[in-house]
Amino acid sequence: GFEDTESTVIIGAPWSREATFGNPLDAANAQQLAAQALDLSGVALDWGITDWLVPAGAYSQYATRLAAVQAIAEAAGGYLQSHRSQASLQVRHPYPPRPSGDSGGPWNWGLGSADIELAPDAIITSAIERRDGPDINAIYVSGTTQGVLALVKRAGTAGDKLAPLQTDALITAVEAAQQRGLATLGRAGPAYSVGLELPVLTGS
Repeated sequence: GFEDTESTVIIGAPWSREATFGNPLDAANAQQLAAQALDLSGVALDWGITDWLVPAGAYSQYATRLAAVQAIAEAAGGYLQSHRSQASLQVRHPYPPRPSGDSGGPWNWGLGSADIELAPDAIITSAIERRDGPDINAIYVSGTTQGVLALVKRAGTAGDKLAPLQTDALITAVEAAQQRGLATLGRAGPAYSVGLELPVLTGS
């Protein structure tokens, strides 16, 4: 999803007209295709996932600028969000690599130091709800007219519990396939939804 700030709302329906986006003649990186969709829109692109090559003719879409960038991000399991204060569209992955270089899947969240640490005294209330994902440890992802077919599995498992096949015209390289597979596998297995209420801290 994405935050409905003014900078991104104006490039989506119904305020933005649909147009044809694609690379019919030349190969391009996914990041380049997303940047082209935002060209002259006044909205910058903040690309935060691993890039990959899209062969000529593999991508064609009739959509608003926002929908075009969203489709490119989702091909690799990513999502969009608006910058809090700037006219910038951020492409992110739900499970980015750990600082150590390890996979960002939840099974590796205990490796190394935490991204953010909260003092227990700063937590006003908390709520925990059990929300288990599907019992899977592997998935096949594939391109369509062009691209790759890849088996993405959680390291250290037999890869014997398959999720349904996922396809996308933009899964044209291993980098896209790995990220798309990780987005699905990261939601699998035992999980909890944790909500925290924190005070608003101000400083001088």
